[in-house]
Amino acid sequence: MPAPHSNGEPAPDKRTTSAPARIKVDPAVPPRPVPLSEADRLFEAIANYTYDWESWLGRDGQPLWINPAVERMTGYRVEECLAMRDYPLPLVHEEDRTLIAEVIDRGERGQSGNDVAFRIRRKDGKVVWAAVSWQTLFDRSGQSLGFRTSVRDITERKMAEDALRGAHAEAERANRAKSRFLAAASHDLRQPLQAAHLFVAALRLGLREPGDLNLMDSVEDALKSANELLDALLDVSRLDAGVLAPQFRKFAIADLLDQIETEFSEAARERKLTLRVMPSSATIRTDPMLLGRILRNLVSNALRYTERGRVLVGCRHAGDRLAIEVLDTGIGIAADKIGRIFEEFYQIGNPERDRTRGLGLGLAIVAGVAKLLDHPIEVRSTPGRGSVFRVLVPLTEPQFEPAPPCPSSRPAATAHVNDALLLAIDDDPKQLEAMKALFGRWGYRTLLAESAPAALAKLGAGETLPHAIIADYRLRDGYTGAGAIGYIRKRLGRQIPGLILTGDTEPARLAEASASGFELLHKPVEPNRLQQAIERLLRTR
Repeated sequence: MPAPHSNGEPAPDKRTTSAPARIKVDPAVPPRPVPLSEADRLFEAIANYTYDWESWLGRDGQPLWINPAVERMTGYRVEECLAMRDYPLPLVHEEDRTLIAEVIDRGERGQSGNDVAFRIRRKDGKVVWAAVSWQTLFDRSGQSLGFRTSVRDITERKMAEDALRGAHAEAERANRAKSRFLAAASHDLRQPLQAAHLFVAALRLGLREPGDLNLMDSVEDALKSANELLDALLDVSRLDAGVLAPQFRKFAIADLLDQIETEFSEAARERKLTLRVMPSSATIRTDPMLLGRILRNLVSNALRYTERGRVLVGCRHAGDRLAIEVLDTGIGIAADKIGRIFEEFYQIGNPERDRTRGLGLGLAIVAGVAKLLDHPIEVRSTPGRGSVFRVLVPLTEPQFEPAPPCPSSRPAATAHVNDALLLAIDDDPKQLEAMKALFGRWGYRTLLAESAPAALAKLGAGETLPHAIIADYRLRDGYTGAGAIGYIRKRLGRQIPGLILTGDTEPARLAEASASGFELLHKPVEPNRLQQAIERLLRTR
């Protein structure tokens, strides 16, 4: 049976989770007498001076003692709280009363707990946040004396968490806006650059004079520089889109180190620097292409920020990992800047945004790819003396898996041309004109169309079948190149090989294009790569 109140009325068996809007205190219900031992009195004396709101509830859940901190947190006096029915529920925000009723029920059953967050409805109507902990109390004979609760104010912490969430949401919105802007700007820049690449390649095939060929080399170098800047933007977008899928395999790090030395030796000589790549016989397991992306960015950065001295690439064992290190004698990085160098567009010592020193995306790409591969990056640096970048890659036994076949870097052979008909679909007339000029120089016949219906109209009622379709991904009125190829295949009843070209870097569009099932090339694509892709399509006829 529940213990009676001092006015003779039985105490309720269950806690109510609802209460009137205004709390009414019954003056006829005096505080319950609390028998205190000397130890209890000492506890009470200490608890009366604590900052947290402390209570002692009996086995029936009724309050036996409350410290004065309750007034600071709730605005109610101790006497008012002791006289309340269903204490402490009337002090709790209406939406949290069920939660606190469960806490009280657990306390009455001898269970302890801590850090349950809830809201308090103060006497003045203000709402504050609090966290409650509780534990069962026993006498010397092991009999339960009820349970003790301790409530601390966490309003400031909650406000800080809310502010942090708001700042994080704002940063996310800004990041999405940045990604959309980069994607739009990159797409619009890639379109004319793609046409320029194709026109230049077609023009080169007709040149014979050494002076004209040298001039064409300069034009192609300028286009290559623009490609590199746009490819850096593409890498960031591909990481954001999650379309980079690592292909892990075992391979000898020596192969990649040889490539690094070959690719960067000339750049080091031009800057009058010493580039030294130390040999290693280690075998690692990773994605060779993506690890190569990391190391190339690190070596390129080291050369860019080193004015004199050397750049050293070497490896050392670090437990079950191989530490691949890139050391330089460059300008170094201040300790308070190391955390920022992996941010997009952040550069040290380049306030004028000198294009020859990159966009400030290299290390952001390194961080993104390293996270994707789960290869930690470590940095040590001393301003004026140089830096060390360290990539930790899993070691493995030298049991090699076959490397995937790599397309030849040489121009595609003409044995498969045989007057093949290529259908080019693009809503940009300049792109179509450039493809016609170049494809014709390669020996192909070309049919041009701005959409799938226009292509079918030119093909007639199936009398002429293209050997391959090359389509831009983004077409007018929301149509895509993948959809155009699929539509033409269905209407002609043939699985004609297809290739997608795209200047998009927007993450969502990249994910869509990658999921289309067609080979995907990113504009501006170098003519040799385009020729090789077309040759692969023709071999699948």
